[in-house]
Amino acid sequence: MYIKKFTVLIVVALFSVSGFGQGSSFTTEMQTLLNDPFFTTCNSGIKIYNITKKKEVFAKDEHKLMNPASNMKVITGLAGLYFLGKDYQFRTSFGYTGKIEGNRLNGDLVVVGYGDPDFKLDSLNKMLSVLSATGIKEVTGDILVDVSFKDSLFWGEGWMWDDDGAVSSPFMSALNINDNTVKVTVSPKVGGAPVVAVYPVSEYFTVENDAKTGNYNDLRVWRDYLERTNKIFVKGSIAAGSQAFVYNFNVWKPELYFGTLLKETLQRGGISVKGSVKTQYEPYQMTTLYEFNHIYSKLINQMIKKSDNLYAEMVLLSLGGLHRKKNVSFNDGKKYLDSLLIKAGVKPAGFRFADGSGVSRYDVASADLLVRLLNMIQETGGDLYQIFYNSLPIAGVDGTLSGRMKGGKCFRNLRAKTGSLSGVSTLSGYVKAESGDLISFSILMQNFTGPTAVARDFQDKICELIVKYN
Repeated sequence: MYIKKFTVLIVVALFSVSGFGQGSSFTTEMQTLLNDPFFTTCNSGIKIYNITKKKEVFAKDEHKLMNPASNMKVITGLAGLYFLGKDYQFRTSFGYTGKIEGNRLNGDLVVVGYGDPDFKLDSLNKMLSVLSATGIKEVTGDILVDVSFKDSLFWGEGWMWDDDGAVSSPFMSALNINDNTVKVTVSPKVGGAPVVAVYPVSEYFTVENDAKTGNYNDLRVWRDYLERTNKIFVKGSIAAGSQAFVYNFNVWKPELYFGTLLKETLQRGGISVKGSVKTQYEPYQMTTLYEFNHIYSKLINQMIKKSDNLYAEMVLLSLGGLHRKKNVSFNDGKKYLDSLLIKAGVKPAGFRFADGSGVSRYDVASADLLVRLLNMIQETGGDLYQIFYNSLPIAGVDGTLSGRMKGGKCFRNLRAKTGSLSGVSTLSGYVKAESGDLISFSILMQNFTGPTAVARDFQDKICELIVKYN
């Protein structure tokens, strides 16, 4: 009886981690890596699949639910390609109400946002030139920023309150500009208070500078996130011979930020606006002067290669825009994430997606799911696969992998999406083995303490082993 039980235990132990062959050197080396004390407390889910030969290479806890961090962008990005399409256009419309009489507009200027994450400061100059071409020198009314496309939720579900202020947790709107961020530079000034420069220069921000130039660096700079204002506080000390310190913060009420910057651009260009910047929550009838368009296939690199959270959330919002045309919610977009899973033959009920970027602690996915999705887009092929494949960071070359795997066989070979939160590190993508086979993989790690670099080092070692797989 005891011999039978012992035999069963041996069998269970042998198959607790699956591989293409338990006697293989690959599986042995993987087991050696995973027996490191780091994994005593760190949870990990791993799946490695040979796309060329269509067979599983290795798996460990591949169905366990874990936080994907920014690997969530793989899911959102693919949903965008399949359901929005590579040629989907993120729009921003510019126009007016009332009548143009001579060089005066008796009415309002209107900007309508549809969730474009890529609207930059220099596009305001295009608005200036378009308006100048009409001969307008004076606007008697207001600048109306129309955000009726989106609901009023300005942050992702499950985002952490103490991340307020961080550019990685941007406030979101139907109207976005300059990544909804502001840059603050603090430089020493001998004999006086430090010089504080805000970019872009705008009355939208106020600065309270109580810092001093002294003998040591102990600066504290923050945006007033507790009161949700755009006041910048500068406290402490900066050394007289120090280089400038640069800080970046998210911006409260991006739509008003947009409108204020537009008003200031017009005034600098010789067009006065008598009224103020006002938010419009219902669609407004207007005469369109110009429409800005940014194509999804050209924006996906910023979203995945650079892991831009605002871009991911606006893709999720735009997916929701397929369902309704105003007051769109992120929940509307999540329905298309579920549709992506169904397309891959997976039941959505087994997972939870709280946002599009992976900032939320509520997101849960699995290594098996991510590999299934990677395999599906590869099988789809064509432009969609190439666009997605090219958007992934290249090991040792660009994006969030620019500083990793420079010395090994993954260099310029592996393409994968990284993910990182406190205690979470993930990596999912493709690599070519020395045999020439294309391998898809997902490595999810969570619940570790200490530097994230330790988890990344294990991921890099696993990927080097994958390349050697034959």
